[in-house]
Amino acid sequence: MVELLIVITVAAIISAIALIGFLKSTRSFNLSGATRNLSAYLEKARLDSVRRHGGASVDINSVSSYTVHVAFAEDGTSTPRAISLPAGTSISYTLPPATTSIDPSSTPITITYDWRGRATTPVLLTLTDSTVGGASSSVVVGPAGDVSTDTTVTGPVTTPTPQNTTVTTTTGIKNMGY
Repeated sequence: MVELLIVITVAAIISAIALIGFLKSTRSFNLSGATRNLSAYLEKARLDSVRRHGGASVDINSVSSYTVHVAFAEDGTSTPRAISLPAGTSISYTLPPATTSIDPSSTPITITYDWRGRATTPVLLTLTDSTVGGASSSVVVGPAGDVSTDTTVTGPVTTPTPQNTTVTTTTGIKNMGY
């Protein structure tokens, strides 16, 4: 009987350790998935803005969700869609080169793309797992509209200057002799 109690105790200890590891990896997967999802919606807004010549945006106005304004339907009409983060995951943002984290519930931000797919302002979005010693992941929207994950932005940040803004109707056109 003593041997059976020892085996059950050892099995319980091993099971508890395995459960803790499983829960930790599940939280890590949820955080990674939320980061990939946010990145995908930011890219979708950028591409939709280029396709429709502006107007797509992402509102970060809560610590637990964000709203995407793109044309989800085939008719090209922009409609809002609220995206909730997984339970225990929160979002905040920083405006580079500043390093102070901002709570979107008190100071919301809208990431808007122009007709070229450029963002109005660079922003560093941080998703954090609320567990003790929780991990975090970042999404950076650069001034050119590019989206990258788990990188950092250092200042000063400037918007790139177009190389040739004047295009004439005859530049680069050959006379075909008709």
